[in-house]
Amino acid sequence: MSDLTRVVKNEDTTYVRWSLNERVQHWVLAVSFILLVLTGFGLRYPQAWWVRPLAGIPWLFDLRGLLHRVAGAVFLALGIYHVYYMLATKRGRMITNAFRPRMLDLRDLVHNIAYNFGLRQHPPNFRHFSYMEKAEYFALIWGAVIMGITGLMLWFETTTLTFFPRWVIDLVTVIHLYEAWLATLAIVVWHFYYVIFNPDVYPVNTSMVDGKITEKEMRHEYYLEWQQLQEDQNQEAPDREREKALQRQHSK
Repeated sequence: MSDLTRVVKNEDTTYVRWSLNERVQHWVLAVSFILLVLTGFGLRYPQAWWVRPLAGIPWLFDLRGLLHRVAGAVFLALGIYHVYYMLATKRGRMITNAFRPRMLDLRDLVHNIAYNFGLRQHPPNFRHFSYMEKAEYFALIWGAVIMGITGLMLWFETTTLTFFPRWVIDLVTVIHLYEAWLATLAIVVWHFYYVIFNPDVYPVNTSMVDGKITEKEMRHEYYLEWQQLQEDQNQEAPDREREKALQRQHSK
């Protein structure tokens, strides 16, 4: 598990948690998601106060549908690439394994509930991903699948109607709308809290900018992985000393 995080030794030890590839995926997801939310709700609620000013700019008002489809295509393309990355690359497979639900996650959940009710003195310690991060990730996957399928059915409505009755389109429209609301609220309430308003990271968690977290953050958020990294480094230190000693002997 500790292979996923790289230690950077300098004046202040930092830990590289996210690769450049993963950070790019995150920001492509963020931009496409924001565009989908703004254009999607703009199409659904054209009389909303924040949409009405666009009516004075006809070309921009009419662009909502095109932007929504372009953002949707980017979102779907990213989803396909993400599946490839997680299953076909070495690091991706390691992340997939780290995301795998375990009984330990259930115990951590119970432990955390007990801690929040004052029944435990300390919160649970986590490895590379906490049960909360796993839940958020799988919620994203579930939402992406639902939004992708329903979005394509609505995009190609004529094709959909050749296979299904009209009421299916009406049902898909409702599912697409309420899943959009659910996804938006999950990001605004859940994700934004953990990366912005959480007192432990306020004013913002910058790990998706430079990929790094501090040693203090590592110990606090992922103590079990931090502990494993310390043990690995302690085991490697004698090996490095032996290698240096052998090199000195050979150089004589």
